[in-house]
Amino acid sequence: MRDVDTHRLRYFLRVAEEGSINRAAAALGIAQPALSRQIRLLEEDLGITLFQRTARGVQLTEEGERLRATTAAPLRQLELAMRYAGSPLARIERGLHIGLPSTAAGILAAPLLEGLSAAFPKVELQVSVGSTDVLVQGMLRGAIDISVIGPVQDGRLFYRDLLSEELVVVGGRTSALHPGRAIDFAELANLPLILPVSLTGIRHSLENTALRLKLRIIPRFATDSLEVAKDLIRAGHGHSVLPRSACVAEFETERLRHAPLRDPSLTQQLGIAVTSHLELPRGFATRVGQIIREEAERLVRSGVWTAQLAPRREPTEEPQQ
Repeated sequence: MRDVDTHRLRYFLRVAEEGSINRAAAALGIAQPALSRQIRLLEEDLGITLFQRTARGVQLTEEGERLRATTAAPLRQLELAMRYAGSPLARIERGLHIGLPSTAAGILAAPLLEGLSAAFPKVELQVSVGSTDVLVQGMLRGAIDISVIGPVQDGRLFYRDLLSEELVVVGGRTSALHPGRAIDFAELANLPLILPVSLTGIRHSLENTALRLKLRIIPRFATDSLEVAKDLIRAGHGHSVLPRSACVAEFETERLRHAPLRDPSLTQQLGIAVTSHLELPRGFATRVGQIIREEAERLVRSGVWTAQLAPRREPTEEPQQ
């Protein structure tokens, strides 16, 4: 097999993300026939078929899925390393402490750390996982530099929307939950619930909605540990309300089941936050925020993260002093 052109691999990954050669060509800014030819040449180089045509576009073959699994992360690291190789930011030697919510850490932490380490090879990376209020306190103490958190009303923070994700009802493998049958919000009052201890984020949304509907939601168990909550659900001790991203592996292996929530449906909002006393160099902090956004966009485009991205916008104001 000849050496493979990295541009063709990049084209292949974009087609895989979009599920359509036409959409990928538009996103990449090249003509559709030219993109089709590059994919065909890549298939000839590798001696395999990467895509099958469907009524909606294209889908990966088994060989194509293996190629994506083995090349996506290394190619992303290479692109980031090349992008920042000549930048003074690549020579920064310091620590960077990132905060992530437990519901998103499983899906975001690994690709984010890979991207940051490729862009900033001399930076020592540290990750803390916790609820929004725990991460906020860490930032205010100066222990955490930048976090992905839920919305908070705090003048000491600057917050930019990142994405929103629908919440679903989660139960054990023997529960009656099914993705095709939505659960009315009112039904939650009759279920044994496992909810966060933290009164912000998901629990805040649930309790406010229950109050509007004149319902009472009393958790059977409360824990801010996502793993403990999932263990309790798997053991049949109750249900929870979580974003899909918190349980991707469990849903795929059918260790947990889920159903949509309706009347009303609820979402988890996440954004990128820093404090007014952030000690990171401004250009470095901006690049870190951009990489967080890019990794989230890539996960959403590929279908790994079933979320809605917030529109991109530039900061309009600084945090209050």
